[in-house]
Amino acid sequence: MTDTPSPASLMPGALVGPWRIEGYAGRGSYGLVFRARLAAQPDSPPVALKVAVFPGDPRFRREATLLEKLQHSSVPRLLDQGEWHASADAVHPYIAMQWIHGLPLYEWARHHPVSPRQALLVVAQIADALALLHQMEGLHRDLKGDNILVDAQGRAVLIDFGSGTWKGAPPLTQSLMPPNTPEYRSPQALRFHWKHWDTLEARYEPTAADDLYALGVTAYKLVTRVYPPPGTSPEDIKQRLQTPPPRRLPAQALNSRVGPEFSALIERMLAEVPQQRASSREVAEEGMTTARQLGSSANAPLFTVDRPTAAVPCVLAPVVPATHLERPTAAAPPAAPARAHIESPEFPVGLRSALAPILVLLTALSVVWVSHADRPAWLTPLEEQSDGGVAPDGGTRGLGEDALASRVDAQQAPLVARVISENLLKQPLPGQRKPPCRGEDVEVIHGACWILRKGVRPPCGDDGYLWQGACYVPLLGNARTPTTDKPQQ
Repeated sequence: MTDTPSPASLMPGALVGPWRIEGYAGRGSYGLVFRARLAAQPDSPPVALKVAVFPGDPRFRREATLLEKLQHSSVPRLLDQGEWHASADAVHPYIAMQWIHGLPLYEWARHHPVSPRQALLVVAQIADALALLHQMEGLHRDLKGDNILVDAQGRAVLIDFGSGTWKGAPPLTQSLMPPNTPEYRSPQALRFHWKHWDTLEARYEPTAADDLYALGVTAYKLVTRVYPPPGTSPEDIKQRLQTPPPRRLPAQALNSRVGPEFSALIERMLAEVPQQRASSREVAEEGMTTARQLGSSANAPLFTVDRPTAAVPCVLAPVVPATHLERPTAAAPPAAPARAHIESPEFPVGLRSALAPILVLLTALSVVWVSHADRPAWLTPLEEQSDGGVAPDGGTRGLGEDALASRVDAQQAPLVARVISENLLKQPLPGQRKPPCRGEDVEVIHGACWILRKGVRPPCGDDGYLWQGACYVPLLGNARTPTTDKPQQ
């Protein structure tokens, strides 16, 4: 045990640099977000104060650099950066940003009668911010609905640049895939993941086309309320693991109110071949032009709202101790109004919250070892397909790492990651080599062979596991057992 305070221990009234915390607001990729004001000016505007979970996290300097360069109405302004000294040895960087009075994109769409025109304008605004970022040869790398806030005037703001990078920036992790959310991965990223998932030296290099695909997924889900293949809703993981996802239907086929112009633009963002995708500048300009030209039918709501919302009140959630941190969310405005939630009296909520990530991980592990021979056709690279056709935009959460990444990755609370890893390492993984263990940096942990990732600090990335403060990857055997029946010939 340690008495060193963590960012999760920061309570209302605490000081971080010149900022006085008012309440807990959410979680970004690698930091906790608080609402705060200047301590010397209590009437000053509120800010979003993001404090690094890990001491000395270099991502914060990178995020600050991107925000400094991105002067755009759809990007929060950087107001301050500094360090919070939890102790002499634990120095956590922080950044203070403009507070956005809005809701995460999908939440906004659920509680407002959003029209196709409004949805198109939101997509165009985010594409315009991306165009500036891509012009700087930068990438967001984790674009998704949770990282877009929409205010009462319909202004969309792209947040959480903690996973962002730019050309020439030194890599901060050594994982196979960059930090992102699996539902939004492009087809080429999925195929690279499949081909190289067991190659330690392989690293996927995303491009602007990956950001555009993620924006296409975001737009598709906004207007249809479902992810396009290869993405799946988290509740659908077990079902989708067994069979390939269906071909993607155009958004208009699922919701006729979307309209042909908007639906066609989404299809261009989701194009199978990266070179055929629309650029961020094209999406921004075409989106704005189309929104102006659409007829009155584009003002009708896309859906019937879940419940009337005259105004969304700002409610600050209390700061919670680390042991009660739920699945992290992106930097966000104050929590939406509380919903009625029924808990099972015979199963305490705290215990269920602690066990849920472990159960998800065990489900993921049951499907991770799939042989190359059993690879579904929709994950076959275009040049390997025999029918000469274009594969549908497909992918799966069948890779255990993908299913795991959506819940247990570097974006989650370090406490959760530690609980998962230490429970996991108590027994060998399926297909993992057992002693004798030979090779450089190979260690025996609970009867299995693990490779120490020298120089890699937590968080350990998509393919790493935290054990006693160090990062490890499993040493695999030569044979891998398939988890599904071979497809019928």
